[in-house]
Amino acid sequence: MERQPRAEEHTVILKGDGRETPVKMRNGVILLPKGFKVSPRLAPRRGKASAKTVTVNLAGLKDAPDYGPRAITQRLVNALGNNAVAALLGVNKDRPGRWVSGQDAPNEENRAQLADLDALVGHLYSAFTPAQARLWLEGQEPYLGARPIDVYLIDGAAPVIEAIRAFKQSVFE
Repeated sequence: MERQPRAEEHTVILKGDGRETPVKMRNGVILLPKGFKVSPRLAPRRGKASAKTVTVNLAGLKDAPDYGPRAITQRLVNALGNNAVAALLGVNKDRPGRWVSGQDAPNEENRAQLADLDALVGHLYSAFTPAQARLWLEGQEPYLGARPIDVYLIDGAAPVIEAIRAFKQSVFE
């Protein structure tokens, strides 16, 4: 019989715009109240769950060009190719190139899709070689009950990232 891991729970204080908001963090995931739009993640701590409160000061959030749409698009085009990025985002084949060159900027929906796809690719490369990642994405994944690439196209990156984490956990146990 497999033991369920114990949930680690902390209270986190989010600071920003002169406000402090206490929120719960369970297993490294911040549980935000309804209507709260920012969702920073803190790495879960290893070992025993502690009862201390962690403070996160969002007032110091800086402009980070490596996380802007141009840099993310360039990273994705380097990893997947222009046509694959366009197909996965559901945009014309010229769009990623225009975003990289600065001729055009992605709209809000495309920015969110870029961030999602960037996170997925990061998780893929943390678990697989590029050849393995391609095979895994295009093969049947029992955890998902479908091909991961199809799940991504329908439901986004979150369930696929969860499947990658489950795969990594089963491999390393």
